[in-house]
Amino acid sequence: MTGGPTPRRPPTPPPLPPPSRVDNNVDVGYGPVVQAGVIHGGVHLHTPASARPTPPPPQQVPRDSGPLVGRAHELDALDAALSAGGIALVTGMAGIGKTALAVHWARRIRENFPGGQLYVDLQGFGPDEPLPAHDVLAAFLRALGQDRPDEFTTTAERAAAFRTVTTGRRMLVVLDNASRVEQVRPLLPGGQNCAAIITSRAALTGLGVHHQVLSLPLRRLGEADALALLGAALGDRAKVDPGHTRALVRYCGGLPLALRIAAGRAAESGSEAAAVLGGSSGPHARLDFLDTGNDGGSALRTVFSWSYRALSGPAAQAFRVLGVHPGHRIDVFAMAAATGTTRDKASAALLALVRGHLLTESGPGIFASHDLLRAYAGELCAPERDTVLTRLYDYYLPVADRADDLVAPLRFRVPLDRPGMPGPELPDPPAALAWLDSALPTLMALCTSDDERYDDRRWRLAHAVRGYFYFTKRLDAWITTHEAALRAALRLADPRAEALTRTNLGMALVAVGRLAEAEEHYVRAHGLFLHLGDERGRAGASANAASVLRRRGALAEALAKQREALTYYRRVASDRHVCITLRTMASVETDLGRFAEAVAHAEEAIEIAVRLQLHLEAAQGFNSLGILWLRMGEAASAERAHGQAVSHSRAAGSAHQEAKSLRRLGAAALASGDRVRAARWWALALRLFQEIGAAEAEQVASDLASLTGRGKSGTPAS
Repeated sequence: MTGGPTPRRPPTPPPLPPPSRVDNNVDVGYGPVVQAGVIHGGVHLHTPASARPTPPPPQQVPRDSGPLVGRAHELDALDAALSAGGIALVTGMAGIGKTALAVHWARRIRENFPGGQLYVDLQGFGPDEPLPAHDVLAAFLRALGQDRPDEFTTTAERAAAFRTVTTGRRMLVVLDNASRVEQVRPLLPGGQNCAAIITSRAALTGLGVHHQVLSLPLRRLGEADALALLGAALGDRAKVDPGHTRALVRYCGGLPLALRIAAGRAAESGSEAAAVLGGSSGPHARLDFLDTGNDGGSALRTVFSWSYRALSGPAAQAFRVLGVHPGHRIDVFAMAAATGTTRDKASAALLALVRGHLLTESGPGIFASHDLLRAYAGELCAPERDTVLTRLYDYYLPVADRADDLVAPLRFRVPLDRPGMPGPELPDPPAALAWLDSALPTLMALCTSDDERYDDRRWRLAHAVRGYFYFTKRLDAWITTHEAALRAALRLADPRAEALTRTNLGMALVAVGRLAEAEEHYVRAHGLFLHLGDERGRAGASANAASVLRRRGALAEALAKQREALTYYRRVASDRHVCITLRTMASVETDLGRFAEAVAHAEEAIEIAVRLQLHLEAAQGFNSLGILWLRMGEAASAERAHGQAVSHSRAAGSAHQEAKSLRRLGAAALASGDRVRAARWWALALRLFQEIGAAEAEQVASDLASLTGRGKSGTPAS
């Protein structure tokens, strides 16, 4: 059929919408999620700053190691220097408590630094290699929210980024255990309100060239603070045996690390601690005791080794010498002799040890070391010990002999059989006396070592300083050194050394009232000199024996021996010995009542002493004359004589002789009826005797108390 309806076309579909724009979004809430349509080219993800989470301020400072004792002054200094930002450098020897101080202060003021606290052990001294600033900066930047600090490829870039990040913050950076300025300088924060504490065993003097730095050297703890620290560690055990606790304190020498280790060891093994503290163990056992056994960082020997490892060759050699050198102090000349080098090189090595806090400069050119460091140095120096010790004997003997000759001139000197080494300038008696005072502990240790290989040097050294002992009346040291010297002479089977030593030892024993022993030494010395044909020595032994006889009341026999000695001394024109013998004769003649002879001999002795400028002998002569005048009832003449004795004592620099002269002056004033003047002289004498620790102080105090009606302390007597 035709003519039906025409079919309809399907409707034209609407045009497609244009392609939509692709937005690449990152959801940071649960990690990066990307929704993408059609992607042409690379995808770049960027998190809006506002969408990033803010990391918490870092709090990296470790816990306190325990109570901090004895550092109140240092804490106050840190408060003052760093309260508004700044830099502090805490230095000191190994184990002195540098880290403990820095950590304690940092934790105490944590709230003052809302921007956080960064901490790093730079490993400058330790078993591992020191950390480079390059690596530390990467860790610091990560802690401060920097995702990819490794993109900064140079240390300078990282340091600049670190300064940028820290600018505007108020934060603290603790740089612990640094060894070099190069480790530290890039790690200093950029903000003016930021603070930095650096700890180091090295001086790091270059740090202050470009920065204002508070330098805070730590000292050893005093006894009270050390007892407090040990008491806190030991608890009730410290109260049970306070004597044991004090011994531990002395043993550790004020070193906080040693005190903490010792407390732990004492708690573990009381018997071992007693053996070490009692001195029955050597230095090796002492360092073994200060070792926890399971932590290298808590073993004193190991901690010391980290400082030693950082030394140059010359400085390391100088440190080893400390383990052989007796006594706590050494000067640059002794170090030069011990190391076999020049004074300039020795000085440089000593200063390197000071910068490394292995020594302290206790005076101009005088350096002191800690006992425990010396024990460690002794272990290191064992192979070199004999060489170093020989050099030290050969240095100290000629210098001591030269110094003694200035203090006590015109004495007989045993010729030295070895050439002297360069030593200090000793231009006058006061300089010589100061050197002998400073070197006395070392000289005593060398004399008393009882090492048979050095017997010849040991008796010679004791003999060399006998004039100093007589001058200063260091009677204990005199007897100790000469008893050791006598043992050395007997082992050597050297009759001359034995005779000389017995003579000088007898003089010291007379001074302390041990007359029987002194007489025995004089008799033996006289026999030895007779056998040797030594007329000079025999005359000296006779004169010295007279001093014993006089004290026993055998005055005629004493005078005969003095005349025998005087005959020899006049014949050989030994004026100094003539002077001394005349003075001692005058004292015996005074006791015998032979006043005219006594006056003549005392005045001749004084004339010789003044002519030879022997001020000590002149003072003794005037005192003998004053005693003589007083016995004759001439109090005014006695006062004048004792006044002259005071003047010559001061010219000689002898405090002991001055005190004796003042005491005699007071007795003469009292005899003339002037109690006020007598009290004044005795008070001056008492003060001098007390200052030098002389035994006469007690008797003078008693005499003064009786005179003034006051007790020895100055309060009225009851």
